[in-house]
Amino acid sequence: MNRTCQACGRALTGSDLCKDASKAIEATRKASHVDGVQFRCYACPACGHDNLFVDCHRLAGEADAAFAERKRLLEDAAREVGPDRQVEVTVTERPGRVNG
Repeated sequence: MNRTCQACGRALTGSDLCKDASKAIEATRKASHVDGVQFRCYACPACGHDNLFVDCHRLAGEADAAFAERKRLLEDAAREVGPDRQVEVTVTERPGRVNG
């Protein structure tokens, strides 16, 4: 999936992935038994902003309405991060994958 910095628009590459931060966030997600999402953190070398991508995956058997509501709630939570932080949060839909 192509990712771009939400602050400056620069294309983010695999070398911009913050592997340790992404692994830590994913470990917390798994320990909290949160399914259907995957977190990836990228640091933009151009502007210095951190970009947190929240990939929302459809759960097995999840109805369209339930998936849309879960994605909406994630987007609402992402907006609460606020502009005062040095992180941009983006919620994306990732079809065809389910994680646990």
